[in-house]
Amino acid sequence: MRYCIVALLCLLALLPAHAQRLFVGLETTPIQWTKSSDLSGFPNVAWSNHFFLDVSGAAATPDGRLYLCNGAFTTRLYQSTLTGPPQQVSTISVDIHALAYGRNTLWGFSNFAEPKGIYAIDPATGAATLVLDVYTGTGFRFFGLDYNPVDDKLYGYTEYGVSGLYRVDIDTGEMTFIASPIPAANSQGRALAVGNNTVYVAATRGDENIPLFAYDLSQGTGGQWVGFTQPYPTQHATGGATWIPDPTAAVGELTLPEPRLRLEGVWPNPASGPAELLFHQAEAGPVRLEILDATGRLVTALAVGDQGAGQHVLCWDGRDRSGARAPAGTYFARLSAGGAEATRTILIVR
Repeated sequence: MRYCIVALLCLLALLPAHAQRLFVGLETTPIQWTKSSDLSGFPNVAWSNHFFLDVSGAAATPDGRLYLCNGAFTTRLYQSTLTGPPQQVSTISVDIHALAYGRNTLWGFSNFAEPKGIYAIDPATGAATLVLDVYTGTGFRFFGLDYNPVDDKLYGYTEYGVSGLYRVDIDTGEMTFIASPIPAANSQGRALAVGNNTVYVAATRGDENIPLFAYDLSQGTGGQWVGFTQPYPTQHATGGATWIPDPTAAVGELTLPEPRLRLEGVWPNPASGPAELLFHQAEAGPVRLEILDATGRLVTALAVGDQGAGQHVLCWDGRDRSGARAPAGTYFARLSAGGAEATRTILIVR
């Protein structure tokens, strides 16, 4: 934990004093101040008040403009800056509970549309088009969502299905498990922002003395969340968050280090029988493979024993612990080695 705090402090020390800020808001009545912080003094940070708005989702463009939304079933979309006031620009055609901005596209997660999933939104008209169905077969609901320009991926946090932090490939739909749930009551976190290769998650229960949490993505998978000052210590509510970037900063200057463990692929996928898993580990050590169903229940586990550094192949025979063939559906292959974890989705067809 101490290493994680030091690493985050070193990263935050390199940021301009006020050009980049973490923005948060609440979805609650009565409406509260929206707030932001440049994270100086992390983890003991100070927050500034801005404007009053009910906020369920938030996203920021590279030039620092804000998109904000509210309304559980009829979602209104606003545009603003930190000086406000917000102006409604459209009504979104599906409900939206989280926003992200990347690739010149506004993304949002819909919790009540069919199918539930990630939609691309036209801000001018509010028209929303399904991009990824992240719910069917997994139960994932990404109430927290944001885009990371460093690796060109979306990041989502879910309390449903196998809860935790996920990296989402926009092109393939692949969802990779990154970190376990935040250490908060019921693991609840419904606001997420990504800035400078760090994920920030707001727990829903500030009035239970629960902080906000940060996850440095340079840890790879299986790292630690670090708590920092909660801006709404008396509120029991959900909300939205986003990272407001520095418009003068070059995008993509940061690079991810070589991860300790990579689960590089599954073949065949979908599979009707055995499936091979290709993985790479940076250091020699014992390896364990677990297969989970869509609800997170353990189907089977395989302790492989010591494996050398480098690339290896494991095989799941498509059967559960009793030796019976696993029924058709979505499964998660979770590989553990050297204190790191990597997860891939396997679709079984019969």
